[in-house]
Amino acid sequence: MWMNSNSREYYIVDFVASRKYYHQYPLIIGLSQFLSKRSHSPVILLPYIADKLELESSDGAVNYILDSGYSSRNTRPMRHLILKLLTILCGSQSSGQLIKRRMRKIYTAPGLAYFQNIKSITSKHIVFPTLDPLSLELALRLSTSPNMKDYYFYFRIVGSESRGILSSGGELKLLLSLVNLHPNKIRIGVETIGYKTYLENLGFDPSFIFWSPWPCLDNFNKTKSENNPIKIGFLGCAKQRKGFDNIPKIISQLKMEGVNFDILIQEANFPWAEYVKTKDDIEAIMGCAFKFLPSNLELIELQENVNKCDVLILPYDTNSYSINASGVLYHACDSSVPIVTAKGVGFTAEIEKFNLGLTYANLDEIPKIIKKIRFAKFEFLNYNSERMKANNQFFFI
Repeated sequence: MWMNSNSREYYIVDFVASRKYYHQYPLIIGLSQFLSKRSHSPVILLPYIADKLELESSDGAVNYILDSGYSSRNTRPMRHLILKLLTILCGSQSSGQLIKRRMRKIYTAPGLAYFQNIKSITSKHIVFPTLDPLSLELALRLSTSPNMKDYYFYFRIVGSESRGILSSGGELKLLLSLVNLHPNKIRIGVETIGYKTYLENLGFDPSFIFWSPWPCLDNFNKTKSENNPIKIGFLGCAKQRKGFDNIPKIISQLKMEGVNFDILIQEANFPWAEYVKTKDDIEAIMGCAFKFLPSNLELIELQENVNKCDVLILPYDTNSYSINASGVLYHACDSSVPIVTAKGVGFTAEIEKFNLGLTYANLDEIPKIIKKIRFAKFEFLNYNSERMKANNQFFFI
C-alpha cells in the first residue's frame, strides 16, 4: 500500500550529476520544485563533485555526500587510477564483474549509511532520476534491510539503461527482479510510449509503469519578443546521434528556399570524426560573423537561448532515438517554442498527440515546415498541464 502523502519524506538521489553530466540538473531542479509546490521538502543527495552553482535554484536541502567514483588525478589520484584501469581492463559490460560489484558496494556505502542513520518513522520515498548502476545498487542494498517496509522507490528510466564502466549490463533484469520482489513498493517512470512497450516486452507489469515527463521549470524570464528574421535553434549539446552533421544540409536548403533566418547552435562536449568538418561547413554557409554557443551553457543560459527562438529543429537519428525522449523538448515547451523533428523518434507521438510542433519524413521537407510554422497554433498550456497531472499520478500526490 502507498502511504498517505502527509506521512512521507521525499529524497532525490542521483549518482550521475557531475560537471561531466550536467544534463541531470534541470531534471533534479524540476523534481525538487515540483515536490516543494506540493508541500513536501525534498532532500537531494548528490555526489560531492556535483556543480553546486547549478543547484542554487533547486528547492529542498542539498547534501553532497554520494560517492560516484569520479575524481581527478589531482584530488584523489588512487581513485582516478583505479577507474582508469577498470576502463582499460574491464571496458566491456561482461568483463570484470567481480571487481565492478565490489566497486559498486564501496561507492554506495555513504548513501547506504545516510539512510540507515535516519531515525524518523515516516515512510521514505526515494526518487532515482536515472537508472544508473549505483542508484540500482543502493536500492538493492536498501531492499534487504529490515526497514524495507518504510521505503518506496521511484525509478525514472531514460535512454540507455546500462550506463558507465561500473554497469553490469543487466540493470533492467535486476530491476525487474526487485519489482517482482516488492511489487507494491516500486514505480517506474518513462518518457515515451515506445519505452513503456519495451519494458512490457521485457516482462514488467504495465500497472507499475507511468508516464513521467520532466516537471515544468519556472526559474527564468519567459517574456517573448517577435523575431525578424525567424530565429531557429539547434540547441542541446551537439552529438552525432542528435543529427548535428545534418545541419549544413538543412540550412543550405533553407537559404535556397529563400527563408530569412538566424540560427543558434551549440557546440559538442565530445567531438567525433566528422565534427570539425561539419562546423566548418556551417561557418562557410552562415558567414564569418556566425558564432557557436558553447557546449557547457549554464541551465539558465540554455533556457534563455531556447526562449529566444521561434522554433527548435531536432534532426535526431531515428534509430538512436526510436524509443527515447529529449530534454530539449521539455525546455521548448516551458518556453512555448514549437519543435520540428523527424517522424520515428520516440517523442514523435507526444508532439503529434499534444500539438507541440511538426514532423518530417525527410530533411527536404523542413523549409516548407519553417515557412508555415509561425502561422500554426500549438497547445503548450494543455501539454504542460498534462505533465503536472502525470507526475502527480507517478508520485502518488
